[in-house]
Amino acid sequence: MQMYICMCFCGPCCKRSYAFQSLFFIYACICNQSVAITKTDNISQIFSTKECKIKEPVYGSTFDYSGLRSDFAHVVESLTNKGDTFEFNICGNVTRPCNGESNVAACLKRNGKEYVLGRQHELNYRKGKMFLNYLNGSKCENGTADNPNYQIHVQLSCDYTLDVNPFQIIPYANDACSFYINFETPLACLPVPDAVRSNSCSVRDPNGKGTFDLMPLSDMNHLTSDRQGRFFVINVCQPVLYGENMMCPPGSSICLYSPKATNLSERFINFGTVQSKPVVENGRLLLRHTSSTPCAANNSLNYTSIVYFSCDQSVKNAHPTFSGFGLDSCTYLFNYVTPLACNDLKPCTAVTYRNEILDLSPLSKEEPHKLSKDGKSYTVAVCASAGKPCLEKGGACYEQNAETISLGNFNSHLRFNQSGSVYLLYEDGANCYGTTRWSTKIEFVCANNATKDNGASGAGGGGSNNALKIIEDSNCQLLIQYQTPHACREQIKCMASVYVDRTSDTDGMGSSGTELVDLTPLISANENYEATIDLPASLSSLVPKSTKFFLNVCRPLVPKYQLGCAGGSGACMAKVTSTGAPEEEHSLGFPLISLSVGNRTSAELLYVKGDPCPQDNGAALSTRIHFSCQMHAGRGNPVLRSIEECVYLFQWDTSVICPPHECTFDEKTCDIVHDELGQKFNFKNAPFTKAGKIEIDYNNTKLTVDICGPHRKAITDYSQDLVNIYFTHNSSDCGKAGMLNVQMRLICSNKTESSSTISSGDECNLLYVQRTPSICQFLGLSLPNSGSDSTSSSTSTTTTTQTTPTGKPTAAIVVTSTPATTTTAGPGSGPVVDPAATPIGPTASVGSILAGILSVTFFVTCLGLFAFSPARRQRVRRFFRRSSSAVRYSRVQSNEEANLLLEPNGEFTESDDDMLL
Repeated sequence: MQMYICMCFCGPCCKRSYAFQSLFFIYACICNQSVAITKTDNISQIFSTKECKIKEPVYGSTFDYSGLRSDFAHVVESLTNKGDTFEFNICGNVTRPCNGESNVAACLKRNGKEYVLGRQHELNYRKGKMFLNYLNGSKCENGTADNPNYQIHVQLSCDYTLDVNPFQIIPYANDACSFYINFETPLACLPVPDAVRSNSCSVRDPNGKGTFDLMPLSDMNHLTSDRQGRFFVINVCQPVLYGENMMCPPGSSICLYSPKATNLSERFINFGTVQSKPVVENGRLLLRHTSSTPCAANNSLNYTSIVYFSCDQSVKNAHPTFSGFGLDSCTYLFNYVTPLACNDLKPCTAVTYRNEILDLSPLSKEEPHKLSKDGKSYTVAVCASAGKPCLEKGGACYEQNAETISLGNFNSHLRFNQSGSVYLLYEDGANCYGTTRWSTKIEFVCANNATKDNGASGAGGGGSNNALKIIEDSNCQLLIQYQTPHACREQIKCMASVYVDRTSDTDGMGSSGTELVDLTPLISANENYEATIDLPASLSSLVPKSTKFFLNVCRPLVPKYQLGCAGGSGACMAKVTSTGAPEEEHSLGFPLISLSVGNRTSAELLYVKGDPCPQDNGAALSTRIHFSCQMHAGRGNPVLRSIEECVYLFQWDTSVICPPHECTFDEKTCDIVHDELGQKFNFKNAPFTKAGKIEIDYNNTKLTVDICGPHRKAITDYSQDLVNIYFTHNSSDCGKAGMLNVQMRLICSNKTESSSTISSGDECNLLYVQRTPSICQFLGLSLPNSGSDSTSSSTSTTTTTQTTPTGKPTAAIVVTSTPATTTTAGPGSGPVVDPAATPIGPTASVGSILAGILSVTFFVTCLGLFAFSPARRQRVRRFFRRSSSAVRYSRVQSNEEANLLLEPNGEFTESDDDMLL
């Protein structure tokens, strides 16, 4: 299936210019017509200026981009188009001439030639999106009547962190006239409240097992439905990242987005001001957000939002979900299942928001480092005691005039700062002045082959003393930066945001907003994917039968014996011997470009700079992987479909990027029905229930919860292979109102085990997790391999953490004496067959079959009678014609700007050009 993307910032699109001649096309265009001013309650939402600052129309905040002006120019090299270099400035011109011209704001250098991309800029605001158009570029040979000149467009995206490379170039065709760059900067964000500027967003585990650090979750916004047509926009530890239809009030970390509200002041409502201090209450990790917004249900109260964090090491793309209301109907409860709520990592390791483990423990095995500065001799160790001359628990100290001063006690807790960098903090050193004591902060910086001063020559790859540099020794703190390869993370982002317009949807799953497309569940740290080869006959001669293709997603291949592609390759082509051993390997590219999103159900990865292309010595082999949503496909597998000019094109159908789907819950039969897959699941027949009921330990008794009943919501989450069930349960022992909010996570797994966590008091909340193979068929998934589920156990375990109404915590771990049920599956096995999961449709008897035949005969006869009348034929057509509503997508906050109009099947129709935004 060919996918097309139109990259526009405003108005109806102009004519197509294809960017990729492949499975996945992008065409870029900008309209030079005047922009209409959109107003809501007399507030302009679309406007532009020649100045370098812009006033936000809802809250009156000013975005000033003059700080982005460079003394020379911003220089960005294209990875996909070899030899192309973009030079541009913001709020000014580049300092050197371009093609002999001065006073140029943007320039393209290509193969020794220069092209003026713009002589002045225009700053635009569009419903929260801000971008720069560079105007009056030189004439483009491939220009159109509407857009004859070169042009470049720079989107300014909110990002509170300071990334090493804040620029992303949108892939483009060699003959393109329009170019797009995404620039992530804190200057595109609303101000951060003073109270959280030095935000660490961490809390010590009261059980003495270390510290919970939630800061890595602040990198992106999340949308979760209130299941009534509205959304909660959520960020953790930071305010919501400002952007298109993400116009939450300043300082809010949780806001309610009502897409149908015509008054902008009512469209985004603060439901929780940013909170930088998580707490552990009665054994539960949580963030409590208060807001300044009066509650509609009780004007004497303001809205409060509580986010409960629960541990699950197997979750790879964690996101929050709305659980329900508190007693006063002014408190909103959310569950966030994430590995960051687990405190069982080995010392000197940390988990990023992408579920990537940073392991600095090898540095703790090195000898203490000796440094000198200003006549002082420093001794520093990482995650370990520095030894003599430091104190027994000292992690750092210095000697001066035969005196040793402690600079803090060592620990092995890695933290993340607001820029996303990892660091260690040693505290409680010697007295400095007053009540202030010395501390040491060690910031770890990625050192790789591209780092000139990487200091990686030390033993074990950890680094020599040259890798450590003293940055400051003032204000009672020693600041050290340590360059090491162990601090390097994944090279590219495997997730991206896409703006989805669902204004015509009627399924209650939500409306317009930014959604996340995330491929991190496909990243494999243990094995590589072997692609299936399905080439047309005309290309089959290019790939001998003895050839195999190995790929990974968003990361280099896992090193394997005899697989000799260049280290760091993301894809490899290998000729194999009769014994299956690889030989004559060729790199098909490196993962250097972040995920590119077409729309909510398609995405693309591009691996570049592989081995020289045999057909063209001046080109390099590369790989393009197109991912498409297919609920039936499960995780899926790559398929080689085409080879075009040294580019190997793979199609990958997967359910991972499919959006959530609301299933039907039949309260009479206790079935959930998945109409897209034609499956249903009966809780009364489920192996983990007793006639649709589950039992959990609560207050030293058994609490029976009935899954069956009215007002149940069932929503799939293919990114985590599960179904979420939401409902309330009457429980006299739970809270003052006797009402329990229940979220049940029903996870496809090769194990059968459960866990539950209850928070009670005024807010009563149950998170119940059931892993079971019986739900896999319902989701259209194959049974996971035994090694793919990280929650291994030799016995069936039910863990319950409780908070009693009196506020005293109780915890019970009940281990049954019977072995856990573990189901195994061989490669290529289909979905697990279970009595609870069945295809939709009855098993017909002979009588019912005959009755069906007679009914069809009668029906066809009636149609025949209608066929003689044109008016009747028209009524029949109208009766059978299904109404279909189009969905418009436009990419924001990531590495491309696009608007897309799709029919429900995801393909373009002939009239789409006239309907594009």
